[in-house]
Amino acid sequence: MHQAKCLLMPAVCALLATAFAATGREGLPPAGATSDQEIDVRTEGGVTVVRNPKLPVPRPGGPSELILTEDLVIGRAPAGGADLFAELRSVGVDDQENIWTLDWEDIKVRVFDRTGKPISAFGTKGQGPREWQNPNRMVVLPEGTAAVLDVNKLTFYSLDGTCIKELSTARSFMARFKFDSLGNIYADSFDFTPPKLKLGLIKYDPALKRIKALAEAAESLPAGGGYNAFTTLLYHHITADDRVVWLVTSKYEFRVLDTDGRLLRHIIKAHEPLKVTASEKKRLLEERYGDSMVRDRIVFPDAFPPVSFFIGDAEGRLYVQTYEADAKGRIAHDVFDAEGHCFTRFFLPREEMPFVVKKGKLYVLILENEEGIPLVKRYAMAWK
Repeated sequence: MHQAKCLLMPAVCALLATAFAATGREGLPPAGATSDQEIDVRTEGGVTVVRNPKLPVPRPGGPSELILTEDLVIGRAPAGGADLFAELRSVGVDDQENIWTLDWEDIKVRVFDRTGKPISAFGTKGQGPREWQNPNRMVVLPEGTAAVLDVNKLTFYSLDGTCIKELSTARSFMARFKFDSLGNIYADSFDFTPPKLKLGLIKYDPALKRIKALAEAAESLPAGGGYNAFTTLLYHHITADDRVVWLVTSKYEFRVLDTDGRLLRHIIKAHEPLKVTASEKKRLLEERYGDSMVRDRIVFPDAFPPVSFFIGDAEGRLYVQTYEADAKGRIAHDVFDAEGHCFTRFFLPREEMPFVVKKGKLYVLILENEEGIPLVKRYAMAWK
């Protein structure tokens, strides 16, 4: 079976493996006499606060179910040939529905058209201009270009692999980044210095000049040099009208900011803590760390975090992967509308990681299927 490799320092590996003082009010208690199946919306201090119950609440006249139908898989070996991907890291889709993939181990970007036909492939191992050492993230822009994050640089490419420009990231450690309609860059940052892990969300201009910090969060690191199995991460999404949506995975709370960073909406969802069992600990250690030396230093909390990660779409919906599983072992994903109402949920196989929702299609990355093969899968989406 294909084994994932972590090419960064152990502390960073432990942090990234979980993926894959915050702005606004903290720890808001339930307001009023809201029942277990009502969404409470009110204005507090000029901010719209949306409190969702544990279970989704469909809106009258709106959809209550998402039907997913598989319609494309990329990566299987044709006629017994070599598998296409070595270790997928990112998937992106442009406005022409071309599918871009970043292969971390093979040091390669491959682009396919909407039918899965190869269009181009590029990437070279090295430390010079237009070369990559450890490309670990990619964001695809609507017009059909992509930005690849490597060690100390962010490089932009056209569809055929032509390098458009490079920006130095040497002064900012970023793991995830997004762009707004003006080309401004929003990137998370972290300081992994004991005894605290400090997370941030920073806004940069298109030349990667820092504009301002939009969010901060911190957590205590385990004593004795251990690593939290579910290290808190900060995820963000930029909406079609350039609002910023962010959360930290230790709390089921979104914050929506305007273009200047002012808090507009605080979205909260109730949840039941999910206990981390001994069998789950064993599975996670084997899947994430294998025989790595880091494995012996992983510390598990009593319960899973409420959120694993989330993505958003052009219509303002948010898709949140939790740690809850159904009887088939599939993972629950909550769906919120643009106003912060959780109205439905759907389930995906554990190995499938949602990456993009584009033009009524959901694209997922599969690190390894049952045969140990990395794949990209696309689902057609139907709301009912």
